[in-house]
Amino acid sequence: MKYIASKLAVLMLIGVLVTSVGATPALADWDKTNYPAIQGSIPVGESSSFTQISLVDAMTAAEDAVPDSKAIYGKLSEINGFVVYKIVMMNDDKSYSKVLVDAGTGDDLYVSDPITKHSYKNKRGQFNNQDKKHDKRMNDYFKGMTPEQIAEKKKQFKEMGDAWKSLSIQDRAAMIIHFMQMKMQWDSMSEEEKDEKKADMKKQWQEYLPLSPDQKKQKLENYVKSLKN
Repeated sequence: MKYIASKLAVLMLIGVLVTSVGATPALADWDKTNYPAIQGSIPVGESSSFTQISLVDAMTAAEDAVPDSKAIYGKLSEINGFVVYKIVMMNDDKSYSKVLVDAGTGDDLYVSDPITKHSYKNKRGQFNNQDKKHDKRMNDYFKGMTPEQIAEKKKQFKEMGDAWKSLSIQDRAAMIIHFMQMKMQWDSMSEEEKDEKKADMKKQWQEYLPLSPDQKKQKLENYVKSLKN
């Protein structure tokens, strides 16, 4: 049980990492993007194997297509009847874009225009409920803190996000895949078990945040190594 708790804590940690790099709007409207009528190489339901194009391959193709950004999240999806990878990209200014990568060839089929923090605010009415939930979580987290404490926490969050982005594509992909696997386990748990794991995660997160940027990165790299053992 302790092993499972540790794994689920990391699952939740990845969710916070994605938030740390500023990807909340990117994931909030993950499936709300109006994609063009792309033509992929693998129709949905076809028996041909597409596993030759891994998440690492897809993230690499996306970073080649958007060289000023890092691939921070990705998954296999169905678009226009074809199997593709959806990859979320983020640059240093926290502008994000989405790339569709063919699951059979590794070609980029679509690259969205970058969406900046400012342009997203102009669209907030479309995702108002998601925004409110996110804002409430942030307000609850910072409740009772002084302005100086809030500034320090935000700095620590940024360092955590930077540590995540600084990992190799292979390490980021390994953690994303693990996140997906753990999510399946998480969804099968009772509410009591989920509450227990959330408490474990909160404790682990509190231990991670005060670390130096190098220590944060080392913690993540060590965890990826543990997945390979």
